[in-house]
Amino acid sequence: MKSETDLVDFIIKAMFFYLAGKFLIFIVTEIYNKLEGKNYNLFNDGKLDNVIGLESVKEEILYYMDFIKNRKKYKDWSVELPKGILLVGPPGTGKTLLVKTIAANLKIPVVSASGSEFIEKYVGVGAARIRHFFRKAKSKKKCIIFIDEIDAIGGDRQNENNSERTSTLNQLLVELDGFNNSHNILLFAATNYVDKLDPALLRSGRFDKKVYFDPPNKEEREKLFKLYLKNLKLPQDISFENLAKRSAQLTGADISNIANQAKINAINRGSVNKEINLLDLNNAIDEVMIGREKKERTLTKDELERVAHHEAGHALMGYLLKSSNPPLKVSIVPRGQSALGFSQPKPDDLKLFTDDKILSEISVLLGGRMAEKLIYGNLSTGASDDIEKVSSLVYQYHNSWGMDNETGPLNIESMGKLNNQLSQEMYLKCQELVSDLERFTYNTLETYKSYVKVIASKLLEDNTIIYDTFRDLVPNNLESSLNIDL
Repeated sequence: MKSETDLVDFIIKAMFFYLAGKFLIFIVTEIYNKLEGKNYNLFNDGKLDNVIGLESVKEEILYYMDFIKNRKKYKDWSVELPKGILLVGPPGTGKTLLVKTIAANLKIPVVSASGSEFIEKYVGVGAARIRHFFRKAKSKKKCIIFIDEIDAIGGDRQNENNSERTSTLNQLLVELDGFNNSHNILLFAATNYVDKLDPALLRSGRFDKKVYFDPPNKEEREKLFKLYLKNLKLPQDISFENLAKRSAQLTGADISNIANQAKINAINRGSVNKEINLLDLNNAIDEVMIGREKKERTLTKDELERVAHHEAGHALMGYLLKSSNPPLKVSIVPRGQSALGFSQPKPDDLKLFTDDKILSEISVLLGGRMAEKLIYGNLSTGASDDIEKVSSLVYQYHNSWGMDNETGPLNIESMGKLNNQLSQEMYLKCQELVSDLERFTYNTLETYKSYVKVIASKLLEDNTIIYDTFRDLVPNNLESSLNIDL
């Protein structure tokens, strides 16, 4: 009799804990559903005109906006809205900004999440979050789904050993197949690595439209500076064209950061009436592009002299070579994570580079190291960043761009079993090219050794040299006068 009573008590307790567990799971799931897929309700004053540049992108996006506003016009033609629109481009080029602006224009909410939010170590959790996320979106009358950094869950499954990540991606594919135009949902995703996404994600009927973003060009950068610096008191001699030239290759997010840092610089120096001067802006550009001054990173006298000669070597090679850009600013003031000085070339907006341009760039990078060897007869650890950049350029020179006459247009990574055999040969080719460029750079600096010393002396005196001062130190007829001769 006692054993039967114990059995009943055990069953009652087991049922209690089972029901309590189920209830706890229900509560946690409901809380997650409240938090997950944050509904931003972006009814701000966003206007498409505030998205500077990206004209071809905006033209393409206007069609999707018009589809939502005038659905019947397209329905009569049996036109279907793409299920998924993939926004592809470098960080900071306006992908997220564009989605927010579209939502503001259409006055519909955004159900948004980052790809990493769906990843957990326990199998099945990510898939459940995907289901909840899409269920929340489908409950809206109209909305935009936005998955940022989709490569976190959408990577090619052939390269994945993570069963949880694979399960999450499979669930995402199922959800993409499970809704249609009747849901009034615009699906956007953003990535910086489209080549790493799983092919199943990119096929027609899922993310069947790709919109590509590029960094702004010179005219667009001018407009961005005017936008971010509006309502401020600016100097009369400000040139937005010069600001745009100095910020070549920067993104819209970078320029926004520059404007914000310039305001901080003005506040710190005690400016009133929202007045910003050119020094505030120039210092902000340097801080964003190179890093903030590190005044506590003190150097000994000998170290400072070595850094001065190192930067003089970079700057002089950039000034002399025909296919390189002359120095815009040279400094021995430590900045950023590890830089003890810098030589900043005049930026440009080139999209294509010739072999002479690449070889000249490598020679300029080797200029600091070779100047140390010329003046001191030995080398220091100060060229580690230069060596990293040289290694990347030399590798691409041979392996990606096919610029070596003997190797020709071959990519060893695409040659299967020949890869291992060719890798050693490719390394020797890279080593030979760097040796030739070191010899050329050393000989050039030896020929103009007096100017290396003059530039270094001026750096030790003023800490920073700009282009106009540089031209006072080195004859103007030497600018862009040399070709690479190997």
